[in-house]
Amino acid sequence: MGCCRVRDSSEGCLKVVDVKAEVGRVASLLVAIACLAIAFFFGSSEAFHLSVVVVVLPLGCIWYGIEIGSFVGMTTNGENEAGSFFGVLVVLVGWAMLFAMLVSIVYLTF
Repeated sequence: MGCCRVRDSSEGCLKVVDVKAEVGRVASLLVAIACLAIAFFFGSSEAFHLSVVVVVLPLGCIWYGIEIGSFVGMTTNGENEAGSFFGVLVVLVGWAMLFAMLVSIVYLTF
């Protein structure tokens, strides 16, 4: 349901893209840019530099959470069912960290 097929320009074949993941990535990028903009325009230069450093971990968890959660070690038995649960958990933790950072930046600058 959340997938659509698009044409891959490099290989000319069809590739499945998860639309929900792409929307989540764009939304998380917008929240991260809002954090950085608030820290840049209303905070000090130290707050901006700290925000740049701190925003990387939540974005990584949101963008690559499913892949991080599905990694269980170097096994040859294929995909497991627990990976998707832990991947969603990693994404949720990334969103919680990103919103906590947004709230703390807004609180400290105003």
